Amino acid sequence: MNGDREKLLDSVALYALGVLPREEAALIAAFIANDDEAMREYLDLRAAADVVAQTAEEPVDSTRSARMKERLMARVRADVAAGTTARTRPAATYAAWWWGTGLAAAAAVVFSVVTVAQDVTLRGDLATAQRRNATLATQLAQNDRVAAQDRRTLTDLLAPDAKRYDVAAGTVILRRDRLYFTFTKLPPLPRGRVYQAWTIPKGQKNPVPSVTFLPNADGVAVVALPADATRVGAVALSVEPEGGSKAPTTTPTFVRPLT
Repeated sequence: MNGDREKLLDSVALYALGVLPREEAALIAAFIANDDEAMREYLDLRAAADVVAQTAEEPVDSTRSARMKERLMARVRADVAAGTTARTRPAATYAAWWWGTGLAAAAAVVFSVVTVAQDVTLRGDLATAQRRNATLATQLAQNDRVAAQDRRTLTDLLAPDAKRYDVAAGTVILRRDRLYFTFTKLPPLPRGRVYQAWTIPKGQKNPVPSVTFLPNADGVAVVALPADATRVGAVALSVEPEGGSKAPTTTPTFVRPLT
């Protein structure tokens, strides 16, 4: 039984180096957690193991465990000789169950905890990846919709059957049930002011508020009006406070009947 314990104590060095297979590491972890001497030995070896690993000229892994263990033991012996590490193995009495089924059970518990923790981590990573995929899918769908809208807008603007109405600084384009404003030289506006489009339904006089927008630095803007063009009798444009207005607050830049 003492021989088995000595083997376990010897494996503490390899555990400190981190080169044990997962199942064996679980066994040694259980041993360390339940054995005061093993715990002291592990704590003594941990610092030396870090130095050995950092100064290794080749990777520290299970295929080189014997060589790494020899280097670790040499390091510890040197520390003991220098008086910097007190590494002893005093005799101790341990319950018989620990060396039989108790140790195996403890190792099984540790291995189980490691496995569950890894499973939880993997599940968390999977959930994160799924959320990212869902977000990406939403973004791609939105991009597809925008691209489709851009293609339709370009088709409408260039279509030979589109109706065009000249207005100040641009053109109103009507095609089927869709309406667009296109401007090439809109004047810049002061901070806090925007352009606002208006539609006037057929047979009515009161304008209905539509989208607000700003041109680019060159005065260029292409604006799709969210209205059924078949029901619109006229369109208008005015300058309004940022956020838009329910009714025009300035004299419209233009009012253009669609006849």
